[in-house]
Amino acid sequence: MPPYITATHCKGHTCAEDVSATPFSTPCATPCSTPLPSDAPSPGGRWLRPLGYAERFMTLSHDYGCMTTVYALWLDSRVPLNFDMVKLASVLMYRKMPNLRLCLDYRDGDYWWREMTREVVDVEELSTDDVEATVQRLVRRRYRMFEGPLWFTRFVTVGGGDDEDYERDSNYNIKYKYVAIFGFHHNVSDGSTNMKFCQVFLNVLNDLAAGRTVDLRQEGIFPVPLQDRLGEEAGSRLFYLGIFLRRLYTIVLTFGIPVWNFITVYRMPRLREAATHLLQLELDEATTHKLLLRCKMEGVTLNSAFTAAANLSLYVMVTAKNPHLGLTNMCSQQVVNMRRYWPQELRPNTLGCHISLLDLSFPTKLEDLDNFWEYARGVHALLHYHLTDTKRALKCQQMSRSLSLIIFFNAVLAKLGLPSGNDNHYTVTNMGNLSKTFTGSGTEVEATRLLRTVSCHFMPTLCQHTLQTFRGRLCYSLDYYTQKLTRETASQYARGIMHLLTSSIHTPN
Repeated sequence: MPPYITATHCKGHTCAEDVSATPFSTPCATPCSTPLPSDAPSPGGRWLRPLGYAERFMTLSHDYGCMTTVYALWLDSRVPLNFDMVKLASVLMYRKMPNLRLCLDYRDGDYWWREMTREVVDVEELSTDDVEATVQRLVRRRYRMFEGPLWFTRFVTVGGGDDEDYERDSNYNIKYKYVAIFGFHHNVSDGSTNMKFCQVFLNVLNDLAAGRTVDLRQEGIFPVPLQDRLGEEAGSRLFYLGIFLRRLYTIVLTFGIPVWNFITVYRMPRLREAATHLLQLELDEATTHKLLLRCKMEGVTLNSAFTAAANLSLYVMVTAKNPHLGLTNMCSQQVVNMRRYWPQELRPNTLGCHISLLDLSFPTKLEDLDNFWEYARGVHALLHYHLTDTKRALKCQQMSRSLSLIIFFNAVLAKLGLPSGNDNHYTVTNMGNLSKTFTGSGTEVEATRLLRTVSCHFMPTLCQHTLQTFRGRLCYSLDYYTQKLTRETASQYARGIMHLLTSSIHTPN
């Protein structure tokens, strides 16, 4: 099914006409779709504002096939669902959430946000037995940045998609199985915004399935990225210049000296086509509960414990091939929700991309393998110090302006079949406990599993760890980049992390 347009003021049944699908579906190493700013704006809707630092970086990354986020929700429904119902739910989401109605345009020689003039949603129906492969394909998708929409919905029937194919739960209630996949360009959303979308979409779908009246009030606002101004006030030009020069040296001039301890024993594949692939793992509810209790007892967050396990798993892999490694640094980027630095009264119901990166290195040695929780407390203390005291992520906000140079550099290297430049081993993006932001519950339809991924294969890291606690379970996926890690190495790394986390639950102090 192609994307479609609905009449802006149509009531009742959706009025639709076909529009051509986005032609860009595969990653490339050179720009192909986002033109340069001009002084002649195109006809369009209401102007909003210029793009912020992170929004501009995400937009420029689109030219290289990066920064598409994809979410998959496994749905259990008491009643059969159909494509028309999901299509209508998507139209209503367009009307309810202001960030879904935006596209790019030019004004005064700069990129601006502008409202779309037509009510356009990109919805298709798919049938597959391999949801993970479908997600992996959709994360390569490109968008019509200057027409919109900058998001899509895919209604997935698993297997044959016959409504007679259903399961019964422990109480013998019928459960019809579906998967809803959503894609968003990262310039118009972040993890918090996307979880808001998932919750509102599930509410709308439940109302439609039950025959209830849908609440059409707008959900949230699309504010100015306040962190840009706060970052300019917090960080000096000298600080920014120092960070830029250091990254230029480590990524470009030394081809990633901070990660040499790993890539010298696990060589990067020589592939001309770069892509983001994923591995999905999960801890059951009982194990997750025990892990969270142990984290609380040790005075660390799950994020700190996971970061510690990510470092130590790397160390185990490296020492298996280089037993004389000794003390070394494991380098990490942590995705930070920058709303934490906003005044409290301005934080609620804010949509858009409001994130930054906190880059830290953690000294790691062989003895840390036998003292997991002590090491985790050290990781926690360092993270807390830079989040609250130095506010390093806020000071580095302006770095978003220069990150596009790194994307370009790695894209060119990939096209030439050369190893990528990196200055961190991995990125961590953690949505935490979703029990308050996305419960997954509903009277007719509920979400039972969650997977999220984002295409970042030209970022200066080897992989990205994506995690959250959903319905009491730790959901984890490893986004690895095909020109940097083989699937075998990525799988060894991901399973090593989960092994360290589970084995640490009963580790003596």
